[in-house]
Amino acid sequence: MDSPRLKSLLCALAACTLWAAPASSQAATVLYSTDFNAPTYSNIALAGQDGWSAISGAGTNSPVVSNSATDGTISLTTSGEDLRHTFTPAVTSGSIYMLAEITVGSAQATGDYFLHLGDGGANNFYARTFIKSSGAGFVMALGTGSGAVTYGTTVLSFGQSYSILVRYDVVSGTGNDTGALFINPTTEDGTGDTAYVAATTIGTDATSLASVHFRQGAAGSAAGLTVDSVSVYVVPEPATALLGGIGLLALLRRRRR
Repeated sequence: MDSPRLKSLLCALAACTLWAAPASSQAATVLYSTDFNAPTYSNIALAGQDGWSAISGAGTNSPVVSNSATDGTISLTTSGEDLRHTFTPAVTSGSIYMLAEITVGSAQATGDYFLHLGDGGANNFYARTFIKSSGAGFVMALGTGSGAVTYGTTVLSFGQSYSILVRYDVVSGTGNDTGALFINPTTEDGTGDTAYVAATTIGTDATSLASVHFRQGAAGSAAGLTVDSVSVYVVPEPATALLGGIGLLALLRRRRR
């Protein structure tokens, strides 16, 4: 179910399209967004719907859409099909954001990533977003590329809906991209919010970001969760802040329906 918190954030984003806001609250340009609702989605496998395609494990534990006219989700588990949705234009500089609504039902001590960005292909993955168990709940981590990550220390609760905001920063140079993960952010870019955890800078930097991915990891490490919505966007500089208004207002209208 789309949470009041997420709707409030999207309302704030839409308001920013109407005037030249300060740099900390610019109009976002939406690259891709979905809430898995009908009639765009049917209660069948996600692959093949709305541009989603399987990139590995096709047909194994395929994520299936569960929706009504006003609410849709997909469920992710272990050892299953991984999916990709491409978007244009590709992002090659600055920061890119993923905003998702998730509810985690289970996690494992090893931990694994379930959401990430890609270059449009099936092999190069960035902004890997991890979940692992911790005590009676779970913790999360963000890695810019492939490698070991550092998890946050605040334990989150199973069965509770969270808005997560992932930021990936393309930094000039090699092996130095950065980012951050926010839980229940109050702004579209996390400005004014305290990051849950900073991204672990690892692996190879992205040269082009052109796809969003869902991953169902190994049987001994991946989490079980539902995803209610996911959006990918950029927040432009003040001079171009008005360019994203139409796309973002359309996103808001879809959420309200």
